[in-house]
Amino acid sequence: MHVKKVGSDDVESPYCCITAESPFAEGLPESRAWFKAGLGEHVEGYHLYDGDKVVGHIYYAVSPKALLPYEIESGVACIYCTYVLRGYLHKGYGRMMFDYMKNDLKSQSVKGILIPATEFREWMHYELFFKQGFQPIKEHSPYKVMYFPLAEKDIALEILDLNYSPSKNKVEVTLFKSSFCPVSPFMYNRIKKVAQSFGDKVKLVEMDGTLENMKRYGTLEPLINGKIKLYGPASEEGIMTAIEEEIFELSRQN
Repeated sequence: MHVKKVGSDDVESPYCCITAESPFAEGLPESRAWFKAGLGEHVEGYHLYDGDKVVGHIYYAVSPKALLPYEIESGVACIYCTYVLRGYLHKGYGRMMFDYMKNDLKSQSVKGILIPATEFREWMHYELFFKQGFQPIKEHSPYKVMYFPLAEKDIALEILDLNYSPSKNKVEVTLFKSSFCPVSPFMYNRIKKVAQSFGDKVKLVEMDGTLENMKRYGTLEPLINGKIKLYGPASEEGIMTAIEEEIFELSRQN
Protein backbone atom coordinates (compact mmCIF):
# COMPACT_ATOMS: atom_id res chain seq x y z
CA MET A 1 0.00 0.00 0.00
CA HIS A 2 1.29 3.45 -0.87
CA VAL A 3 0.10 7.04 -1.45
CA LYS A 4 1.03 9.12 -4.47
CA LYS A 5 0.34 12.73 -5.50
CA VAL A 6 -1.88 12.74 -8.59
CA GLY A 7 0.09 13.68 -11.70
CA SER A 8 -0.58 13.92 -15.40
CA ASP A 9 -0.02 10.17 -15.74
CA ASP A 10 -2.90 9.47 -13.31
CA VAL A 11 -5.70 11.47 -14.95
CA GLU A 12 -7.34 8.42 -16.52
CA SER A 13 -7.93 6.76 -13.13
CA PRO A 14 -9.66 9.24 -10.79
CA TYR A 15 -12.94 8.48 -9.01
CA CYS A 16 -12.40 4.96 -7.66
CA CYS A 17 -15.65 5.63 -5.77
CA ILE A 18 -17.68 5.03 -8.96
CA THR A 19 -17.72 1.47 -10.30
CA ALA A 20 -18.68 0.51 -13.84
CA GLU A 21 -21.92 -0.96 -12.46
CA SER A 22 -22.93 2.26 -10.69
CA PRO A 23 -25.73 4.34 -12.26
CA PHE A 24 -23.44 7.33 -11.74
CA ALA A 25 -20.87 5.83 -14.11
CA GLU A 26 -22.50 7.76 -16.96
CA GLY A 27 -20.87 10.85 -15.45
CA LEU A 28 -17.34 9.38 -15.40
CA PRO A 29 -16.19 10.44 -18.90
CA GLU A 30 -17.28 14.03 -18.35
CA SER A 31 -15.75 14.19 -14.86
CA ARG A 32 -12.48 12.62 -15.93
CA ALA A 33 -12.23 15.11 -18.80
CA TRP A 34 -12.83 17.93 -16.28
CA PHE A 35 -10.21 16.49 -13.92
CA LYS A 36 -7.65 16.24 -16.72
CA ALA A 37 -8.26 19.81 -17.89
CA GLY A 38 -8.34 21.30 -14.38
CA LEU A 39 -5.42 19.42 -12.79
CA GLY A 40 -3.07 21.86 -11.09
CA GLU A 41 -5.60 24.71 -11.10
CA HIS A 42 -9.07 23.76 -9.84
CA VAL A 43 -8.16 20.26 -8.67
CA GLU A 44 -5.22 18.37 -7.18
CA GLY A 45 -5.12 15.15 -5.26
CA TYR A 46 -3.61 12.04 -3.74
CA HIS A 47 -4.31 8.43 -4.63
CA LEU A 48 -4.05 5.43 -2.33
CA TYR A 49 -2.72 2.39 -4.20
CA ASP A 50 -2.86 -1.33 -3.56
CA GLY A 51 -0.23 -2.35 -6.09
CA ASP A 52 -1.37 -0.68 -9.31
CA LYS A 53 -5.01 -0.35 -8.21
CA VAL A 54 -6.40 2.98 -6.94
CA VAL A 55 -8.38 2.16 -3.79
CA GLY A 56 -8.74 5.62 -2.23
CA HIS A 57 -8.42 9.30 -2.96
CA ILE A 58 -8.36 12.83 -1.59
CA TYR A 59 -9.18 15.58 -4.11
CA TYR A 60 -8.73 19.26 -3.30
CA ALA A 61 -7.76 22.68 -4.62
CA VAL A 62 -5.80 25.49 -3.02
CA SER A 63 -7.66 28.74 -2.41
CA PRO A 64 -8.58 31.00 -4.13
CA LYS A 65 -9.10 28.43 -6.95
CA ALA A 66 -11.29 26.02 -4.95
CA LEU A 67 -14.86 25.55 -6.25
CA LEU A 68 -16.48 25.85 -2.83
CA PRO A 69 -19.08 28.39 -1.62
CA TYR A 70 -16.70 30.22 0.69
CA GLU A 71 -14.52 33.30 0.69
CA ILE A 72 -11.20 31.87 1.90
CA GLU A 73 -7.84 33.54 2.25
CA SER A 74 -5.19 32.35 -0.21
CA GLY A 75 -2.99 29.34 0.48
CA VAL A 76 -5.50 26.96 2.09
CA ALA A 77 -5.98 23.42 0.74
CA CYS A 78 -9.75 22.89 0.36
CA ILE A 79 -10.87 19.27 0.16
CA TYR A 80 -13.66 18.42 -2.27
CA CYS A 81 -13.88 14.71 -1.67
CA THR A 82 -12.19 11.84 0.13
CA TYR A 83 -12.96 8.16 -0.26
CA VAL A 84 -11.63 4.69 0.56
CA LEU A 85 -13.06 1.54 -1.04
CA ARG A 86 -15.19 -0.53 1.34
CA GLY A 87 -12.74 -3.46 1.56
CA TYR A 88 -10.00 -1.11 2.78
CA LEU A 89 -11.95 0.67 5.51
CA HIS A 90 -11.00 0.51 9.22
CA LYS A 91 -7.45 -0.58 8.45
CA GLY A 92 -5.66 2.75 8.90
CA TYR A 93 -5.44 3.56 5.19
CA GLY A 94 -7.52 6.72 5.44
CA ARG A 95 -5.12 8.01 8.09
CA MET A 96 -2.20 7.00 5.85
CA MET A 97 -3.58 9.20 3.07
CA PHE A 98 -4.20 12.15 5.37
CA ASP A 99 -0.78 11.87 7.01
CA TYR A 100 0.85 11.89 3.57
CA MET A 101 -1.23 14.90 2.53
CA LYS A 102 -0.44 16.84 5.73
CA ASN A 103 3.31 16.23 5.39
CA ASP A 104 3.36 17.06 1.68
CA LEU A 105 1.38 20.28 2.04
CA LYS A 106 3.35 21.34 5.11
CA SER A 107 6.54 21.09 3.03
CA GLN A 108 4.90 23.51 0.56
CA SER A 109 4.05 26.03 3.34
CA VAL A 110 0.30 25.58 2.82
CA LYS A 111 -1.53 27.34 5.65
CA GLY A 112 -3.85 24.48 6.49
CA ILE A 113 -6.49 22.06 5.24
CA LEU A 114 -10.21 22.82 5.11
CA ILE A 115 -13.05 20.39 4.46
CA PRO A 116 -16.83 20.91 4.18
CA ALA A 117 -17.78 17.85 6.22
CA THR A 118 -21.45 16.86 6.29
CA GLU A 119 -24.14 15.66 8.64
CA PHE A 120 -24.81 12.69 6.31
CA ARG A 121 -23.45 9.36 7.59
CA GLU A 122 -22.97 8.11 4.01
CA TRP A 123 -20.98 11.08 2.73
CA MET A 124 -17.93 12.72 4.36
CA HIS A 125 -19.45 12.64 7.83
CA TYR A 126 -17.86 15.14 10.20
CA GLU A 127 -17.03 12.54 12.88
CA LEU A 128 -14.49 10.95 10.51
CA PHE A 129 -12.50 14.17 10.40
CA PHE A 130 -12.43 14.71 14.16
CA LYS A 131 -10.33 11.54 14.17
CA GLN A 132 -7.88 13.18 11.76
CA GLY A 133 -7.46 16.22 14.00
CA PHE A 134 -9.85 18.60 12.18
CA GLN A 135 -11.98 21.04 14.18
CA PRO A 136 -15.17 22.88 13.10
CA ILE A 137 -14.77 26.60 12.40
CA LYS A 138 -18.09 27.38 10.65
CA GLU A 139 -21.46 25.69 10.23
CA HIS A 140 -24.16 25.94 7.59
CA SER A 141 -26.43 22.91 7.69
CA PRO A 142 -25.91 20.25 6.44
CA TYR A 143 -22.22 21.22 6.43
CA LYS A 144 -19.65 21.67 9.18
CA VAL A 145 -16.60 23.46 7.78
CA MET A 146 -13.60 21.90 9.53
CA TYR A 147 -9.95 22.95 9.59
CA PHE A 148 -6.57 21.37 10.25
CA PRO A 149 -3.77 23.91 10.77
CA LEU A 150 -0.37 23.55 9.11
CA ALA A 151 1.52 26.84 8.73
CA GLU A 152 -1.33 28.96 10.18
CA LYS A 153 -3.37 28.23 13.31
CA ASP A 154 -6.35 30.32 12.15
CA ILE A 155 -7.65 31.41 8.75
CA ALA A 156 -10.19 33.93 7.50
CA LEU A 157 -13.29 32.28 6.05
CA GLU A 158 -16.78 33.50 5.22
CA ILE A 159 -19.67 31.48 3.85
CA LEU A 160 -20.98 33.00 0.63
CA ASP A 161 -24.60 34.17 0.75
CA LEU A 162 -27.02 32.51 -1.64
CA ASN A 163 -27.64 35.28 -4.13
CA TYR A 164 -29.97 34.12 -6.88
CA SER A 165 -33.29 35.71 -7.85
CA PRO A 166 -35.55 33.31 -9.76
CA SER A 167 -38.41 34.16 -12.10
CA LYS A 168 -41.54 35.57 -10.47
CA ASN A 169 -44.24 34.16 -12.73
CA LYS A 170 -43.37 30.45 -12.61
CA VAL A 171 -41.21 28.02 -10.68
CA GLU A 172 -37.62 28.08 -11.90
CA VAL A 173 -35.19 25.15 -11.81
CA THR A 174 -31.63 26.41 -12.10
CA LEU A 175 -28.86 23.95 -12.96
CA PHE A 176 -25.12 24.59 -12.90
CA LYS A 177 -23.13 22.28 -15.15
CA SER A 178 -20.48 21.06 -12.73
CA SER A 179 -18.39 18.01 -13.59
CA PHE A 180 -16.08 17.64 -10.61
CA CYS A 181 -18.00 14.69 -9.15
CA PRO A 182 -19.47 12.02 -11.49
CA VAL A 183 -22.71 12.24 -9.51
CA SER A 184 -23.11 15.86 -10.69
CA PRO A 185 -23.55 15.19 -14.45
CA PHE A 186 -25.90 12.32 -13.56
CA MET A 187 -28.01 14.52 -11.30
CA TYR A 188 -27.93 17.39 -13.78
CA ASN A 189 -29.58 15.15 -16.38
CA ARG A 190 -32.02 13.63 -13.89
CA ILE A 191 -33.21 16.99 -12.53
CA LYS A 192 -33.46 18.41 -16.04
CA LYS A 193 -35.60 15.46 -17.16
CA VAL A 194 -37.96 15.83 -14.17
CA ALA A 195 -38.19 19.62 -14.59
CA GLN A 196 -39.08 19.26 -18.26
CA SER A 197 -41.85 16.79 -17.38
CA PHE A 198 -43.75 19.71 -15.75
CA GLY A 199 -44.03 21.48 -19.11
CA ASP A 200 -44.94 25.18 -18.96
CA LYS A 201 -45.26 25.13 -15.17
CA VAL A 202 -41.49 25.18 -14.78
CA LYS A 203 -38.80 27.37 -16.31
CA LEU A 204 -35.44 25.64 -16.77
CA VAL A 205 -32.25 27.74 -16.57
CA GLU A 206 -28.86 26.17 -17.32
CA MET A 207 -25.46 27.73 -16.50
CA ASP A 208 -21.82 26.69 -16.42
CA GLY A 209 -20.44 25.62 -13.05
CA THR A 210 -17.58 28.10 -13.06
CA LEU A 211 -15.72 29.76 -10.21
CA GLU A 212 -17.16 33.06 -11.40
CA ASN A 213 -20.74 31.78 -11.10
CA MET A 214 -19.95 30.29 -7.70
CA LYS A 215 -18.80 33.70 -6.47
CA ARG A 216 -21.71 35.49 -8.13
CA TYR A 217 -24.55 33.26 -6.90
CA GLY A 218 -23.03 31.71 -3.77
CA THR A 219 -23.53 28.10 -4.91
CA LEU A 220 -23.28 25.58 -7.72
CA GLU A 221 -25.97 23.37 -6.18
CA PRO A 222 -29.18 22.89 -8.18
CA LEU A 223 -31.78 25.49 -7.22
CA ILE A 224 -35.55 25.19 -7.18
CA ASN A 225 -37.07 28.65 -7.13
CA GLY A 226 -33.79 30.00 -5.80
CA LYS A 227 -33.65 27.50 -2.92
CA ILE A 228 -31.26 24.63 -2.27
CA LYS A 229 -33.65 21.75 -1.69
CA LEU A 230 -31.60 18.82 -3.03
CA TYR A 231 -28.24 17.42 -1.89
CA GLY A 232 -26.38 14.55 -3.50
CA PRO A 233 -28.09 11.74 -5.45
CA ALA A 234 -31.77 12.60 -5.03
CA SER A 235 -34.42 10.28 -6.47
CA GLU A 236 -36.78 11.32 -9.27
CA GLU A 237 -39.59 11.19 -6.73
CA GLY A 238 -37.68 13.48 -4.37
CA ILE A 239 -36.99 15.97 -7.16
CA MET A 240 -40.63 15.91 -8.26
CA THR A 241 -41.81 16.51 -4.69
CA ALA A 242 -39.42 19.44 -4.27
CA ILE A 243 -40.70 21.09 -7.47
CA GLU A 244 -44.35 20.40 -6.61
CA GLU A 245 -43.85 22.09 -3.22
CA GLU A 246 -42.64 25.25 -4.94
CA ILE A 247 -45.45 25.17 -7.51
CA PHE A 248 -47.95 24.96 -4.63
CA GLU A 249 -46.22 27.77 -2.75
CA LEU A 250 -46.22 30.02 -5.82
CA SER A 251 -49.93 29.34 -6.48
CA ARG A 252 -50.72 30.13 -2.82
CA GLN A 253 -48.91 33.48 -3.07
CA ASN A 254 -50.77 34.39 -6.25
